[in-house]
Amino acid sequence: MMCFMRTLHVRLLLISTLLLAACSSQSGTTSTDTTSSAPSSAMTNGSSVTIQNFQFAPQSITIKAGTTVTWTNQDSVSHTVTGDNGGPASGGISQGQTYSYTFTTPGTFTYHCTFHPMMKGTVVVTQ
Repeated sequence: MMCFMRTLHVRLLLISTLLLAACSSQSGTTSTDTTSSAPSSAMTNGSSVTIQNFQFAPQSITIKAGTTVTWTNQDSVSHTVTGDNGGPASGGISQGQTYSYTFTTPGTFTYHCTFHPMMKGTVVVTQ
């Protein structure tokens, strides 16, 4: 009986986690950010970051103001791109999907994955 209850608990926990991830990926975006399944190579006047092996690569990039950065998730699990103090706010990005954000003002913007807080990155925006 204890084994059955443990199995049931694990299944319920897994289902809850999957539902939470699905709901997170349905959050809205602003006019400066987009999520799509288009390949990042279609991007013009921008920069790209790959999400793979639970890392942002490159971890830090330097761009000019007005540049659009596109993150592409190549992991089999969902990730987010979430600014630490404003900036990008992607919601869940599934495998193969992209998220783009245009940085319009100079500064240093740190971000992380909400689902995996050890994943961190930085965008340095110059004039």
